[in-house]
Amino acid sequence: MSAPVAVQRRGLGFALTVLAVGAAVLASAPAALANPATSAPRTMSQPTAIQPAASQLTATPIPTISGVPQAGRRLTASPGTWKPAPVTLSYRWKVNGVAVSGATASTFTPSNTQVGKRVTVTVTGTKTGYQTVSKTSASTKPVAPATIAVGANPRELIVTKNGRWAYVANAGARTVSVIDTATGTVIATIPLGGTPRALAVSTNQKQVFVSTCSDEKIYALNIATNTVAYSFQAGACGDLVATPDGKSLYIGGSPSLFDITVATIATRSLAEPIFTGAPVGELTPSADRKKVYLSNGDDYGVLIIDTAAPQGPLQEFNTSHPPIASAPSPDGKTVYASLGRDLLTGPSNAVEVIDTATNRVRASIAITAPGALTVSPDGTKLYVLSTENNTIVTISTATNRVLSRIPVGHTPTSLAVTPDGSKVGITNYDDNTVSVLPVF
Repeated sequence: MSAPVAVQRRGLGFALTVLAVGAAVLASAPAALANPATSAPRTMSQPTAIQPAASQLTATPIPTISGVPQAGRRLTASPGTWKPAPVTLSYRWKVNGVAVSGATASTFTPSNTQVGKRVTVTVTGTKTGYQTVSKTSASTKPVAPATIAVGANPRELIVTKNGRWAYVANAGARTVSVIDTATGTVIATIPLGGTPRALAVSTNQKQVFVSTCSDEKIYALNIATNTVAYSFQAGACGDLVATPDGKSLYIGGSPSLFDITVATIATRSLAEPIFTGAPVGELTPSADRKKVYLSNGDDYGVLIIDTAAPQGPLQEFNTSHPPIASAPSPDGKTVYASLGRDLLTGPSNAVEVIDTATNRVRASIAITAPGALTVSPDGTKLYVLSTENNTIVTISTATNRVLSRIPVGHTPTSLAVTPDGSKVGITNYDDNTVSVLPVF
């Protein structure tokens, strides 16, 4: 056996001794570098796999909505072309920013509860390996109320006291349509010999009177049978008011232009007219029919006729512009007047609120081209038609602030509220329809 050979290495901070024993070589190092027998084996961390970044869709167009935003009419979402095809698309419809439960198809039909609100649709595109993208359409116009088709050129609408029936004077068709307010359907069409101008329900709620202009007659319609019971010559046509005693009809027109024609119902004849001293405009009865409000455009005022003493002095409330139409509050303490155009200053674009106790204008409400107006049965809301914008404007009578502006049909001419205040009917002259606005 050869003798051991000692070899030392320095410069690494320690001495290394190598012993050669035959063919075996043993190496020893300082304890600081030796792994003790009891030491745990070292582990090496595995490198984290780097995921490739999701690709971007190359075309994500903003969707559009087609169709008329109206209760009962379908809207359709057009998503455009998403790329690279194919891209899976999903839909979510919202009304005034709130998602509609279950509205996840490419079409959506607004309901009556969504009238006056705006609709949007959000389209979401997904594709494996690509980032998910959502795009939202522009809002629609406010949802319009549902409509009922009637005769040509509907001019005026009235509702019976029990709220069961609505009668519509169709000027272009020379007919009266009868609407079942519960179902929203026309159940009868009554032909007339003249062009209907105005309607009034009898005090006993058994007849509807119609003033016609082409033949200047009064037609009496039987509510039970929806037929013409009789007619008689009036010599005038215009707004109609049935007096609370059930004896007379006031007709807003006369050959002299300065009188209200009075007809006696029992004898179907004319009585002494009511002299107004001014051209007769729109006639509006109070809720109890004891007073009749006359819009006097020439004298810039609203005249009040006491039906118990129609020939007595007339009370008058002044306005800043010619009144087109007027409506009293149920308690009679306020008169609302839609104002028209002054020859010098132009249109007023306002409704004035008149305090009947002081004959002072309490407020002026800005409305473009105001027309027919009425107050809700509970007196909390004022409804005004804007003839230029084809809208119905709802106003709080407590604050005189506009609550909503909702689109209706073209050329709205008249409106009526059901006795329970739940619906407002509006005649759309150029559309041959009646809009039915639900009130919440």
